Amino acid sequence: MGKTDFLPREEVLKRMREPIDAALPLIISIIKYASLIAAFVGIVLPLIGNAAGFEWDSWAAIISRIDPYLWSGMGIGLVIGLSVIGAAWGVVVSGSSIMGAAIREPRIKSKNLISIIFCEAVAIYGVIMAIVLMTRYTFIPDTSVDAVSARIQYQIIEMGYIIFSAGLLVGFGNVACGAAIGLVGSSCAIADAANPALFVKVLVVEIFCSAISLFGVIVGIVLASRATVG
Repeated sequence: MGKTDFLPREEVLKRMREPIDAALPLIISIIKYASLIAAFVGIVLPLIGNAAGFEWDSWAAIISRIDPYLWSGMGIGLVIGLSVIGAAWGVVVSGSSIMGAAIREPRIKSKNLISIIFCEAVAIYGVIMAIVLMTRYTFIPDTSVDAVSARIQYQIIEMGYIIFSAGLLVGFGNVACGAAIGLVGSSCAIADAANPALFVKVLVVEIFCSAISLFGVIVGIVLASRATVG
């Protein structure tokens, strides 16, 4: 017999909740630091630039000098990288709770695997979106004024920004979706271990959490459809 067999039911459920309780401070920290970085880049740097004699247009000039193909590559890399991070996060949080709860209640180990499937779907959405963005990627070796028209040059720059923004949008949406599925899936396993009647009710919440990623993918596909060159 395992050590958990000698513990009160309340203590076992408390230990099952440890992955969830440990994940919430991490989510709050990520949101806090991301907000600080955004505020620094969007507010502090322009203010410092103005104080030093630079104008707002100087920052736009710096960004415009970045190769649009680099923006496109970063967008494609971010969408698959962030999606995998979100899926892995959800698997770790929900999977640890499922395994812990299955020690006490082995009957839950099969049907709660649906939480792992939802998490893996997040990574699949990232792969699909990366393929969609790659189909919108158009490479022209020589982008000088003599080789292509000004309209084509503008479309190449626009393509880079669109692919980057679409990848960033879908990537962060999948991170949020993976975290939500992981936390709700962990709660679903704990609730199912305590009361089997709660499984379907919590599963409905988990299904709505998985829809977050679909919203991002739909908007990303619509946005990527505007990246046309030629």
